[in-house]
Formats: sequence, C-alpha cells, structure tokens
Amino acid sequence: MQKCLASCEILDLEEEIETEISPELTNFIKVLSNPIRAGIIKMLKKRWMCVCLIAKALNQDQTLISHHLRTLKNMNLLHERREGKLRFYKTNMEELKKYLSILEKELF
Repeated sequence: MQKCLASCEILDLEEEIETEISPELTNFIKVLSNPIRAGIIKMLKKRWMCVCLIAKALNQDQTLISHHLRTLKNMNLLHERREGKLRFYKTNMEELKKYLSILEKELF
C-alpha cells in the first residue's frame, strides 16, 4: 500500500483525497436521476404547464406526475402559480443553475 501511495504521490490517503459530496448535491442528483422528473424539468424550462398537460405529454397518470411535481417543488426546482383550481408549473432556472454550479465545483 505504501508503495502505491508513493507512486501516486499521496502522503496521507484520508487527508488528501476528498470523497464526500454534500447531502444537498446528493439529493439533487437523486431527484434528477429519475427520467420523469428530468423530463418535467426539461419540458417546463420555457413554459408554464398544468398537471393534466404534463401527464399527457409524458403519457403518465396525473397522480404520478403530481408526486414528481411535489418532489421537484420541495427542492425549489419549480415555480407554481394557481388559476382557480388549476396549478401551473415552470422550471425555476435560477435554482437549477445554483445546483449545477455546486455540481461543477464539487466534481470538476
């Protein structure tokens, strides 16, 4: 092991190699790794849409879409507006960019 560490020019394995990723970033990656949520983020980046249209566009049940919207909203990745009983959603680009910036700093 010492020879390997020396070859890699590492003096103290625990001190010199960072492996921890912030819980906030881990949660963001987990949330966006779901293809439905990633699709919602992409679909709503330039437009407001209601749950029924999102569900139709993704060919999914409204209940399932509502669950995913709630997850995205809890991370502040969506804006929400109400018109009567309808709710419309749009991607919160500022928050998305914040997470992407954190991702870039942590991994690059």
